Amino acid sequence: MRDESFPFFAPRLSLAGLEPFATGGHRRCYVHPENPDLCVKVPARSDDGRCLALQRRELEDYASLRDRGPATLLERIPVIEGVVDTDLGVGIVSELCRDADGRISRNLTTVISEQGLSPSLVAAIDGLKQWLKAQRLVTRDTGPHNVVAMRLDEDEWKLVIVEGWVHRRYQWLARCHRVFADRMVGRQLAKFDRRVSLLAGIRAGGS
Repeated sequence: MRDESFPFFAPRLSLAGLEPFATGGHRRCYVHPENPDLCVKVPARSDDGRCLALQRRELEDYASLRDRGPATLLERIPVIEGVVDTDLGVGIVSELCRDADGRISRNLTTVISEQGLSPSLVAAIDGLKQWLKAQRLVTRDTGPHNVVAMRLDEDEWKLVIVEGWVHRRYQWLARCHRVFADRMVGRQLAKFDRRVSLLAGIRAGGS
């Protein structure tokens, strides 16, 4: 997998002896061994076509957003710095979201499950929703599991979407027709709200 629109870092990076900080069905994320402010996302299985396709899609989707502009479109998306060859396959090197105390930020699902919905977290969720509306960004899946909650201080959060940025089926139509884009964003935010409410309800029932 090689995308010429991104720099390719050398030499080869060794990740096999490290513990990933996040693991999904198709990819794993590691702290970059040479820069703690970056992460390296690699295929969960280097011989799995689905894993490789998701890597390629992420690079293509980020490039399309970067080229589309304006700069505000990338305010809540981690910056992709490039790609690198690793002993676990070709990795995507991107900005690593960390809290103010240096801890790696957790996804919104985990944060709500652990502490519920505080007023500051509700405000951060509203900020994310307003940003999606303003950018008319129709994503593939703005689920709480794809949103990372960066804790900036005790009462302030910033929410960042870490994957699933582009809904390819609707992206061109949404760009051409604002009313359609607004309707699609509204639908995805209604689904997002239902998921958040379910998580908060589970947390309240178990506390």
